[in-house]
Amino acid sequence: MINFSVHQARAGAAGAPEDFEQMLALLVQATLGEAALVFANPGDWGIDVLVGDLHGQVSIWQAKYFIRGVGESQRRQIEHSLRSALKAAAANGHTVARWVLCIPSSMDAPTTRWWHGWRTERQRDVPRIELWDETELRRLLLQPSAAHVRRHYYNPYRQDSPPEESSPRVRPLPPPEEPAAWRPGAEHRLGGAVHLLHEGATEQHAPDRSWTWREATADRVEPDDGRVRLRQLHAHRPVPAARQQLAALRAQAELLRRLGGRHGLPRLLDVTEWGDVITLVTTLPPGRPWTEVFGPGPAPADRLSTADILAAAVDLCAGLRVLHEHGHSHRSLSPEAIVVDRRRCFLRDVGLAGVPAGPGEGDIRYRAPEQHRRPYAVDGRTDVYQLAAVVHHTVTGHPPAGSLTPPVRATLADFPEPLDETLRRALDDDPDRRPATVRDLADALRAGRRDLSQPRSEQPRSGQPRSSQPRSDQPRSSQPRSDQPRSDLPGGRAG
Repeated sequence: MINFSVHQARAGAAGAPEDFEQMLALLVQATLGEAALVFANPGDWGIDVLVGDLHGQVSIWQAKYFIRGVGESQRRQIEHSLRSALKAAAANGHTVARWVLCIPSSMDAPTTRWWHGWRTERQRDVPRIELWDETELRRLLLQPSAAHVRRHYYNPYRQDSPPEESSPRVRPLPPPEEPAAWRPGAEHRLGGAVHLLHEGATEQHAPDRSWTWREATADRVEPDDGRVRLRQLHAHRPVPAARQQLAALRAQAELLRRLGGRHGLPRLLDVTEWGDVITLVTTLPPGRPWTEVFGPGPAPADRLSTADILAAAVDLCAGLRVLHEHGHSHRSLSPEAIVVDRRRCFLRDVGLAGVPAGPGEGDIRYRAPEQHRRPYAVDGRTDVYQLAAVVHHTVTGHPPAGSLTPPVRATLADFPEPLDETLRRALDDDPDRRPATVRDLADALRAGRRDLSQPRSEQPRSGQPRSSQPRSDQPRSSQPRSDQPRSDLPGGRAG
């Protein structure tokens, strides 16, 4: 049993907060691979536990030993803590990318409502604001990687060294199958199910070969059937980078569990973990990839096809908006990562949500400028850029070039001018000049679709490419690109 009152029993009322902070630092280190306590001398810059470099981007864990719950006084302390962290960041030149409140209790309904509203408001300043309450802390402490923290702090009968075993230890059975390269047509057993892999399975390795990332579409053939998506991380050596990737995939699994398949997002079916291998199995939305339905092809889209493309992009914004509301961004949007089913549009997976930002993530054709440069300050506006890039490429037949991208009207003369301006802003190199939210982009896309669906008052200008026939039910052809680069980070081609 994990009883957070043990901090008071061991350190007294005055020492319990510090004892809780020390536990938290070890827990963060165990689950993420690195962490540091920040000593107040005289101030701690609004930081209890730190991950990152105070010359760049940091993640902050704020420990509040509110053992009896959160009331009005505690709310003010929480608000003050975040203000202090942001003030120190502005004064000392670092950026707060993630802020996590840690409390050893739960919030009642009114306080939970306050938290959701306050967090949404403050995410304008910090992309990711999270709550580790008593339930989340217990879940993390029960992970195998945190067993030493759990034993030290919450086992009242612990010993400094393990007792000698008086009887043979029962060993677990070996896994039914060692992780191996994922090849099309191969069967893989994960947990109690057997999966038959499709074409297009990908395998990527860390530069130091400390981990391997695999992704594939598969058919579940036992005990039931259905098409699924598999994502797996195999940590070969216990180095910080590999532990960080394992923690990231666990975080993604938890995010999917919380979302529960709402708004067309994939639903988590299973998580299997054996040693240093973790595999996520999620539903695969019905339909065909965006590339098969819309392209991009070698020529611009006609007017009616463009209206359909905009409608599909509007539908996709709903899923992205849910990710953003939960403090995550996809960051790996591409035509291959989007599924279209008649008039519905879905994300194939949640991309790099939960994965620490780093160089080389996502498809290079749609990669936002901030994904190329440190401190890799990604957020929902990164998805705004990427979705605008996919739309622009699909409509014009030409990949975008950030702020240097020509307007769509240079290719399609009667493309709605307000939407063209919004897409131009969405592709700006500076995230602050883009539409602030994916909802803003969706509103512009919706208005543009309505304009294109109206009868034309005049013929297109001469010399402008346009299909003479409206789009049929058959998908536009898309020529494979032999020069399409592959990402060297997990999720690069997975969207």
